[in-house]
Amino acid sequence: MKINQNDRKRKFFGQISFEYEHNANSELTEKDFRESVIQRIKDYCKNEEDRYHIIFHDKDLKDDGSSKPLHAHFYIDFKHAHTYSSVFKALSISREQNLEFVRSSIKTCRYLTHRNERNMEEHKFPYEVKDVISSENANYIDDIMGKIKNHSKEKSDSGLEIDEYCLELSYQISEEGLLITEVKQQLFEQFTQRIAQKAWNSNKRQFEENRQEYIQKEFIRMSKGERNHSGIYIQAEGGTGKSYLARLLAEEHDRLGAHTPSINKKRFDLGSGYKGEKTIIINELDASCGMTFRELFQVLEPDSATQLSSRFKDAYIINDLTIITNSDTYWDWCDSWFGKKNKEYHQLMRRIRFVIKMVHDEKNKVIKIELWNYTATRDLKEKAKQAFEKLQTYSLKSVENEEEFRKIASEILERIKKEKNIDSKRKVITTDSTDQSECSDN
Repeated sequence: MKINQNDRKRKFFGQISFEYEHNANSELTEKDFRESVIQRIKDYCKNEEDRYHIIFHDKDLKDDGSSKPLHAHFYIDFKHAHTYSSVFKALSISREQNLEFVRSSIKTCRYLTHRNERNMEEHKFPYEVKDVISSENANYIDDIMGKIKNHSKEKSDSGLEIDEYCLELSYQISEEGLLITEVKQQLFEQFTQRIAQKAWNSNKRQFEENRQEYIQKEFIRMSKGERNHSGIYIQAEGGTGKSYLARLLAEEHDRLGAHTPSINKKRFDLGSGYKGEKTIIINELDASCGMTFRELFQVLEPDSATQLSSRFKDAYIINDLTIITNSDTYWDWCDSWFGKKNKEYHQLMRRIRFVIKMVHDEKNKVIKIELWNYTATRDLKEKAKQAFEKLQTYSLKSVENEEEFRKIASEILERIKKEKNIDSKRKVITTDSTDQSECSDN
C-alpha cells in the first residue's frame, strides 16, 4: 500500500543512514553524522510536548555476517499531527522505506534496542538502554513497558477496543487493500498475545473474505480500462544481480512486495499463491514454460485486466507491474515466443515497453544499467526491434551496496512513470488532432 505523502499522524518511526549521507558528502565523519541527526530531530521537535528517542546502531550484522553501516533509528511522538512529506523532508530521509507511521508505540520503542521477540529470535545485537538518547520529557523505560496503557480493558493506540479494531481492519482490507499478513501483525502489535490470538481465530475467515472482495473490486475496475499496467524486461548474465534489481523495483513500487510464481517447464500457473499483489516478478520466464504468446498478451495487457484461460479460472490478477528476468537478449526472447509466420513483435513489445540491460564494465569495475524504451506506436513488423531509445545509464559499484542499488531502482521507476505520462499526453494530442480533422472534413 503506497504511503500518501499528505497523510497526517502524530507518531513516526524512521532510519537515517550514514552511508547514504556520506555518499553525498565524502567529508562527513561518523561523529559529524551523529551530531547532525540529533540536532535535526531536536530542532524539528519544536513543541514542548513533542517526545523522541534516538539510537545509533553500529553493531548490526548482515545475513552474510558482515557489518552493516552505521545508521540511526528514531521514534517521535508529536503533540500535533504532521504530514508524512514534512517529516520526510525536514529529517532528510533517503527513501520512503525508511520512514513509517507507528502502529504500536511499545513494539517500535522496543525495536530501538532490539527487545522485540522477533529481534531476539533473530539474534540481533541487543543495545543497552543507556544508548538511547531521549528528549527531556520522554522516558524510554516507561515506553517499552507500556505503563501508560490501560491493561484492564485493552485498547489500540488509536483508542479502539478489540471488536471495533477488527471492524476497522475489515474496512481497510476490503477498501484499501490491506494484506492478511499485515492484519495479523497489527493485531499482535496492538494487543496482548491472548487477546490478539482470540480475535485472529474469530475473524480470520471474515478477513479473507474481505480481501477477496477487494481483489474482485479491483479486477472489475481494471477490466473497464483502468489497469495502467507496465511491463519491464531485465536482461543480464547470471550473477549480475537482475533478480535482486527486480525485487528492489517491486519494493520501491509498492510496499506489499511481489508475487513470484515458480516456473514448471510443463505448466506455468501464474495464479498459484497469488494474493492480489500489485507487482509480479517472473524470473527466467521463456516460451518453454507451457504458456502461449496469446496468454502472455493477456497477462501483460496494459489497459485492462481480462479473465485468463481455464487454469487461472479463480485467480483475479490485479497487478499493475510485471517484471520479467532472463539471460537472453530482449530480441531473442521475443523471437522465442513466435513461430515462423506469427511474429507479432509490436503486440509483445508494446506490452513490455521498458527494457533494462545490465552488463559488467570490467574496465571501470562497475555494473552498467541501461534503461531502454520502445517508442513505436504502430506495427513496424521486423523493424520493431529498431524502435528503441536509451533513456538513461546508471553505474553501480557493487550489488552489495543496497542503498545505492535501491536508489537506482527508485530512479528507474520515476523515469518510467515520466515516460508513461509523456506517452499518455501524446495519445491525447493524437486523439484531439484526429477529432479536429474529422470535423474539418465535414
